[in-house]
Amino acid sequence: MGRAAIELHRIAADVGKIPDAGLIAAAKLVKRVADDEARRVTGDGTMNGKHRRPIKLRARDKSIRPVEHGRAILITGVPAGPWVWVTSGTAAHTIRRRKRGPMRKMTVHHPGTRGRGAWTAVVDRSSDLVPRIFRDLVDRAI
Repeated sequence: MGRAAIELHRIAADVGKIPDAGLIAAAKLVKRVADDEARRVTGDGTMNGKHRRPIKLRARDKSIRPVEHGRAILITGVPAGPWVWVTSGTAAHTIRRRKRGPMRKMTVHHPGTRGRGAWTAVVDRSSDLVPRIFRDLVDRAI
């Protein structure tokens, strides 16, 4: 077997590794983008309640799974509720007052919050960066 054939086999092997390596690298990048966006929206990446422990906004990935025309990794914002709140906001609503005693049944009107488009920004930034990862992997293999 000649030198060219050996080089073609190496290129074929490297190209065969691109899908999994690219998916893993893309998942790590998207999770890092989600962490940056959570820090941008909340200041430190957590949503602080009044007397509760802070809720840390983060992203989680599922394993590589088959889809219709290939394979993919599903990345979700965890916990889902706070990500929805910082993305699309909340409407005005009435909540029960959290005090003990006879006034505990009193209600308070909460004005709601405006959304800051956090997860939308994660998707927008990731859709620009992920194709670059695969392009770099192909360039490196060839």
